[in-house]
Amino acid sequence: MNFIEKIANYCLGNLQRNHFPEIAMTALNEGIESESLYILAGMNDMDNTFELQQYFDNCLNELGLTLPDKYTSAQLLLNYYLNKMIIEPDTAYKTMSIIDNQITKQVDWEKELELTDKKYVGEELGLEKIYTWYRELQDFEDGSMLLYFNELPRQEQKEKFEIYMIEEAKNVKDKIDKEITTHNNKYRSFGGSC
Repeated sequence: MNFIEKIANYCLGNLQRNHFPEIAMTALNEGIESESLYILAGMNDMDNTFELQQYFDNCLNELGLTLPDKYTSAQLLLNYYLNKMIIEPDTAYKTMSIIDNQITKQVDWEKELELTDKKYVGEELGLEKIYTWYRELQDFEDGSMLLYFNELPRQEQKEKFEIYMIEEAKNVKDKIDKEITTHNNKYRSFGGSC
């Protein structure tokens, strides 16, 4: 993950204050510099959390960044994980499990996005079609009944589910890429707070 993605991961609650030095090191490795960033990178996860927070906040101010809101954070992380799923198809199921646990289930998206009518799992983030195939893969792993491609042997069903899940990941990633490109300044300097 890059610096911005790690900040997004923090905003969703997957990283804590004790991860700030690691986040700072990532920024420095990317050529991002600020006085507080150097100090924070030299600290460790056992340092006082108040001081870690103070230097982290100072870093953001010095870099002219504000923390992203939860939806923006989710989009940034989805972009990262969907890309990983596409590039490393052998780990697609494992990657989707991370998306499920660290993005989809991490926030009450219905409340966060003020949704009134939700029909499908993952719908709020545009993942409902990916979830169709992910659930089938979960059922495959559990030895449960499968709903699609029943004319095929079970192993071939699994392969089809993975192919379709990755195809849907490409579609969702394309949509997120367009949104990020359209709102580039928003994603660079963020808006809102996590």
